[in-house]
Amino acid sequence: MKIFSFKIQHSRTVKAALGRNMEDIPALFPELFKSADKLCLVTGSDAPPSLRARALALFPEGKKPRAYFWLPPSEKAKTLEQAGELASFLFENGFSRSSMIIAAGGGAVTDLAGFAASIYMRGVTWISVPTTFLAQIDAGLGGKTAVNLGGAKNIAGTFHQPALAVCDTAFLDSLPHAELRSGAGELVKYALIGPGALRGIVEKNLSKTLAGDKAALTACVSACAAYKLKLVAKDERDETGLRERLNLGHTAGHAFEAMAGGRLPHGEAVARGLRFALIASREQGLLGRTDFKKLNGLIDALRLPPATAVRRDFRQFLGLVSRDKKARGARNRFILVEGPGRLHPAEDLKTTVLKKAFQGALK
Repeated sequence: MKIFSFKIQHSRTVKAALGRNMEDIPALFPELFKSADKLCLVTGSDAPPSLRARALALFPEGKKPRAYFWLPPSEKAKTLEQAGELASFLFENGFSRSSMIIAAGGGAVTDLAGFAASIYMRGVTWISVPTTFLAQIDAGLGGKTAVNLGGAKNIAGTFHQPALAVCDTAFLDSLPHAELRSGAGELVKYALIGPGALRGIVEKNLSKTLAGDKAALTACVSACAAYKLKLVAKDERDETGLRERLNLGHTAGHAFEAMAGGRLPHGEAVARGLRFALIASREQGLLGRTDFKKLNGLIDALRLPPATAVRRDFRQFLGLVSRDKKARGARNRFILVEGPGRLHPAEDLKTTVLKKAFQGALK
C-alpha cells in the first residue's frame, strides 16, 4: 500500500491510499475519523455483494452510528433531485457538520455523493472510494463533483475535495472485460498527456490490464492516480492550464455520450474522443504522421466495439461541443496533441476539420 498526501491549492490536504486488499481504513487514519459523529456509506443499488463486502472490510462497523444510502444505477444517480434526496436523508437522520459521507462506487456515485457532501450544511467531510477501474484512475479523484442537466454531463457542480481517496484494486477482480476496456480509455489518455515514465507504465501494462492482470491493474492505478492528484494539487480549479490536460478527449467524448442517450460507456466515449483529438491535431498540422500512428495505435489496442449507439448527426455534435462548459465562450474548444506529453489548446476549429475528426472517431 502507498499513502500520499497532497496540499491542494485552494483547499484542504488530501490523502490517498493506493494498493490492494487494504483493511480498516479508520485504524490507518484515526485523526480523520475521531471527530466524526456519524457515518453514511453511499453506494449504488446495483452494487454486487463482493463490493459491499470489500467496502465493509475497508470501513468495518464500529461504535459510531452509521447509515446506508442506495443510489440508482449509473448515470441515473447524477441529478439534482437525487442529490436533494440524499441531503434530505442526512437531515432526517440527524447528520451534522461533523458527520462524514463515504462514497463507494463508480464515478457516478462519487460525483453525486461528493456533490451532496459539498452542499449539505455548506460542506461536510467525505471520502471517495472508487470501485471501478475508470473511477480509480480518474473519475473518483480530484474533487470535481457534479450532476447532469438536460442530457449534458456535469453541468451543475462544485469543487469539494475528499479528505481521503481510497483506491483498492481488489474491487476490480470481478469486473468484466467490457468495464476494463472502458476504464482503459482513460488509461490511454494518461499515456498521451503524461511524462515518459507514466507513458512507459501504461504501454508496458496495457494488454495485461485488459486481461485483468492484478499486478498490472495495481501498477496503472497507482501511477495514474498519483499523477492526477499531483496535477490537481497545483491547479485545483483549472486556473493555470495544468489541470486542463486531463480534459483531453472529453469534449468530444461527452458529446458522443449524449448522442448515444447514455448507451455508450464513458471510457469508450473518451477513447473515441481521444481519436477525435488525434485526427483533428493531424489535420491542424500539429501532429506528425509517425506520432499519430504511434498514439492512435494505443487506441487500436483497446479493440473498441462499433459505436452503433451514437447518432451520426454532425449538427447535433456541433451544438453539444459549443455548449460544453470548457468552451469558454468560443464556438468550440479542444485540447489537441503535438506529440507524446505535448498538448495544445485550440479554439474555433474549422467545420471541415471537425467533420473529418467526427467521422474518423466513430468508424
